[in-house]
Amino acid sequence: MFKKYELGFTLVEVVIAALIIVVVTSSIMYGVATTDNSLRNVELRHHAFSTLSNKMEEFKAQVALNRIQSSSDRDRRVCIEYKTIRDMVNKTGIGTGCKTIGYLSHNIRNRKTESNQAQIYDIEANLKYKVMSRFGRPGKDSIIKLNVSQLVFK
Repeated sequence: MFKKYELGFTLVEVVIAALIIVVVTSSIMYGVATTDNSLRNVELRHHAFSTLSNKMEEFKAQVALNRIQSSSDRDRRVCIEYKTIRDMVNKTGIGTGCKTIGYLSHNIRNRKTESNQAQIYDIEANLKYKVMSRFGRPGKDSIIKLNVSQLVFK
């Protein structure tokens, strides 16, 4: 008579263990990818806000110097994020060294005042760009808006 020893695992137990490992690993990888895209979108929003605030300072300077450019150039392309520092310094052109492109539009209005010595200008600026989707492709549009009032003395 042979004595049967049961050492090791059956095939069904190995398959179930492998399936559990695959599910856990894939859920961890999905979480890492989602977190990475969320961090990327936060960084992109920071760059977009910085770009828009710099453009707003340019508009305020134009108003202060009474050199207001027309706002007819709706959706003007601006670079939000450059690929390298060299591209940012050289400003090789929109699209060549630019990692993320946004579309800037602005409106400058003179507000009616009763003073002869001061004028008030309302400046509105919008920057539209695409956020990253789940798999690193451009996703939906995101818009950042800034409104500023500028007081100018004559």
